Amino acid sequence: MEIDGYEILIIKSKARKKTVQAKLVGDRTIKVLAPYRVGAEYLDDFIVKSVKKLSSKGKISDTNEFLYKRAEMLRKKFIPEAPDFEIGYSNSLRTTWGKCFISDKNIVLNTKLKNYPLWVVDLVIIHEIAHLIFHNHGKGFRSIVSRYKLKERATGYLLAKGMKASDI
Repeated sequence: MEIDGYEILIIKSKARKKTVQAKLVGDRTIKVLAPYRVGAEYLDDFIVKSVKKLSSKGKISDTNEFLYKRAEMLRKKFIPEAPDFEIGYSNSLRTTWGKCFISDKNIVLNTKLKNYPLWVVDLVIIHEIAHLIFHNHGKGFRSIVSRYKLKERATGYLLAKGMKASDI
């Protein structure tokens, strides 16, 4: 199914009882998670509203070509073992600098990072790419992130900007 240039991927689950959720995956795909027994009319209405909301509010703004190239360069330089991924900015992140959707191989960064020094943004990108390999902040994860020479400096900058020490 396609609406307004967005491919719609509907996933119905017997485990999901009430809520219907839509999220943008990549640039042009919207994944809709719904209960198995949801009504077709309700689901169609929900999808139309979700496409309008996600496209107009820019849940994930268009993937910035510079951001993508920068992230790809960092992946090749610091984490060549990481799989390919999509990356973009999100207006919805309020309490974190970045988020990695491991199953979708999709990374979103807080739009506030657009105003930060590049070496700080690099740390957040490396941090999120590392989550594609290690899903927690264990020893292996920290070993990968520590490959970035400006890690301590960038961490200090983010702490000064309000990052919680537990996020490191």
